[in-house]
Amino acid sequence: MNEPDVTRSQPRVVVLGAAGEVGAWVARELADCADIGSVLLLDVDSKRLEEVVASTNGSHVEGQVVDLADRDAMLAALRGADLLMNCTSLTLFDEVITLAIEAGVNYADLISEPTSAQQRAAADAGITAVSGLGSSPGLTNVLVHHAHQELASVEEVHIQGVAWRAVAPSPGLLDTILWELADDTPTRQYFQNGRYHWAASMDGSRVAEFPEPIGKQHVYIVSHTEPRTLPKHFPELKFCAMRVTWPVELMNDIRILNKYGLLDSAEIPGMPGVTPLAATRARIWQKWGGVRTAPCLLFTQVEVLGTQDGRTIRRVYDLTHPVDWGDVATGRQTGICAAVGAHLLAKHGSGPGKGFVDPEVYYDPNEFIAELRKRGTLELTWTDSEVSTSLPLERGN
Repeated sequence: MNEPDVTRSQPRVVVLGAAGEVGAWVARELADCADIGSVLLLDVDSKRLEEVVASTNGSHVEGQVVDLADRDAMLAALRGADLLMNCTSLTLFDEVITLAIEAGVNYADLISEPTSAQQRAAADAGITAVSGLGSSPGLTNVLVHHAHQELASVEEVHIQGVAWRAVAPSPGLLDTILWELADDTPTRQYFQNGRYHWAASMDGSRVAEFPEPIGKQHVYIVSHTEPRTLPKHFPELKFCAMRVTWPVELMNDIRILNKYGLLDSAEIPGMPGVTPLAATRARIWQKWGGVRTAPCLLFTQVEVLGTQDGRTIRRVYDLTHPVDWGDVATGRQTGICAAVGAHLLAKHGSGPGKGFVDPEVYYDPNEFIAELRKRGTLELTWTDSEVSTSLPLERGN
């Protein structure tokens, strides 16, 4: 957790992928922050980038068309920056973090899985990097820290979400759902009693009750970073899992793709370098890329089981948005949370720890929640209820 550096001048933030589904909302939110000195928006799509720049307020916002593959142009754009906010697909993480490390610029993204070598390189470069700054991961990590501060102990964490959207409104969101639900994803894990366990696609289901109009939904374990980072920092945790669901038709489509091995990452015999996953992903984008469906909703929930004054308490945090946001809901909800995290990281800069720092460690939960509420667009609520210790705690299958 970092204290503000009162001597720090107004920071300069670079947003990569600023014309994307999430990046556009990150850009707009950061442009409205009075204590951000300048915002440079980078993207390969000149038309959409121009539209995003036009939708922001202030002369401190600039757009620049740049290709991630153009190393010299990227490094030039990062010169003098205080933060690189990466809003591109998780599949581009390796290239982007390499640039941030070379430029010596603090870094954040929406979700990634840094290797041990990348973690060491970031620490050696003296930068602070936060992996996962959307609603989940990101806000969810911060909320668990918030519960940990207010309860005597936190023993179980169930993070769950509903993503009612099309399969491929953007390349990044297509990559995300395939990574989360492909049957052979090795990092789809949950934590229980001191050990990590791998879960098959759509395993570990449980029923979660979300605010209306969603209500009760079956949610399933997915690949996310929270179950790997939270137990490191809250050692009393006995269970931690992340579960999500999408529209029933989309879930059934994924089941069929998995059944026939079309989301596998093994090479196709006789076709060096070609995997079923890559081919399927390319065809889905070719046929369905940019197509949107209604309704579009992204609700996020964190359920914590802990103790207080000798009682077992269930605390439930709900993050919701106006239902009339339409097909921008996924990008907007994620982007607002990411912008809050990016704003605070740019404002406070590096803390005492260098390298990758988990959101639940870097951020002051009360400050993060207060900044989120200042936006006035997302509703974050929580309730506490006492749980009978005679009832078994539901952990899924």
